[in-house]
Amino acid sequence: MPVLAQVLTTTDDKETLMDACWALSYLSDGENDRVASVVASGIVPRLAALLSHESPSVVTPALRTLGNVVSGDDAQTQAVLDGGGLAAVGPLLSHVKKGIRKEACWMLSNIAAGSRGQITSLLEQTHLVDAVLHQVGRRSMPVAKVHTNIYI
Repeated sequence: MPVLAQVLTTTDDKETLMDACWALSYLSDGENDRVASVVASGIVPRLAALLSHESPSVVTPALRTLGNVVSGDDAQTQAVLDGGGLAAVGPLLSHVKKGIRKEACWMLSNIAAGSRGQITSLLEQTHLVDAVLHQVGRRSMPVAKVHTNIYI
């Protein structure tokens, strides 16, 4: 974990950032002790900053990792809020890539399942709530037309 944290803070190489973020994503996908090791590494603020990276190939695993962290306990969710994750996810709700918008909504839904204070922090960001509601209103798949033939 310390090596991955160091890599994320010392390089701007897109491929290296992408690989390190995917590694953190896999490491944080599971039990709370795995999530705790990511939080303890101190890398959450850097992951939040990477949400504004120009490359979706970096944004996607950074977002997935933060989503995994907010799936943990309330203290782990709070680490993402304290690390700037809530502010950083906002622009992703209108990202050109559907998968990133979906992951951003998933991350916010996990925050909404947190403590009263975390839910309040989320709801106070009315632009985030509006953006999520906009996503809910979007049609992700075309509506199938049903043809029926009635013979009398």
